[in-house]
Amino acid sequence: MERNHPGQQNGEKPRYIRLTPFGKWVSRKVRMLAEGGEDRRDDTGPVRQNGYLGNGAYATAAVAKLRHAVGREVGEDPEIFAWTMPPVDDADIAGNLAPYQNEPSPREQAAHAAITLFAVHQQSNHETSAHTDENVSLGRAVGRMAYGNLNESGIRSMFDRLQTAGSWKELVRHARGLITLLKRERIAINYGLLAQDLLALRGSRNQANVVRTRWGRDFQSAYHYQETSDAS
Repeated sequence: MERNHPGQQNGEKPRYIRLTPFGKWVSRKVRMLAEGGEDRRDDTGPVRQNGYLGNGAYATAAVAKLRHAVGREVGEDPEIFAWTMPPVDDADIAGNLAPYQNEPSPREQAAHAAITLFAVHQQSNHETSAHTDENVSLGRAVGRMAYGNLNESGIRSMFDRLQTAGSWKELVRHARGLITLLKRERIAINYGLLAQDLLALRGSRNQANVVRTRWGRDFQSAYHYQETSDAS
C-alpha cells in the first residue's frame, strides 16, 4: 500500500499545533542536519555545511554520533552538545536552569531524546528527510503506519506502552522502537513537536494527559483516514 507524505494527504486536515521557541529550535537543528545550511561564519563570510541528504561529511558524522547516543544519559557524550544542548543564554529556549545545577534539565533531556531519535530515523536515508515541518505528531504518524500493517497489534501495543511508561528511560526505549518502524515506512514526523510532547510528558499529570489525548485523537484520525481512503 502506497503511503502519502504525512500532513499532505488530500482531505485530511490535522489540527495545527503552535511550536514554542524550544520546539522551533529543535526543528531548526534537525532540519540543519538533514538539509544543511549556514553553520558558522569565518573571515571569508558564511560557511555552509551540506546536510545528510547531500551526503555532507560533517552531517553524516554527526548523525552517526547522535544515533549511538540515543537512550544514553545527557552528558555521556559531550561531542553531541553542539546539536542537542539548548542555548543557555536564551531562557525562551532553554528554560530556567537554576533548579538543575547538578542534573540535566527537562528541556535538555527532551532535546537530547528528540534529536538522537531523529538520527535513528534518518540513518541510511539520503533521499528524504525524517523531519517534516507539517503538523505530524508521533500519534498521527503511528496511526497511519498501523492501518493495513501485518503488525498492527504490535504497533498499537508499543504505542500504548510508550504512553504509560513508568520512567524516562522506558519512554525513550519505546519511542525508539516506534521510530525504527516509521523509518522502514519512510514516514516523517515533526521533531520540534515531538520534543515539546516529550517535555510535556515529563511535566504535570495534566500536561502529560493533554499529550496522550492529542496523540490518541491523532492516531484515530490518521488511521480512519487511511481506512476511508482505502475503502473508496
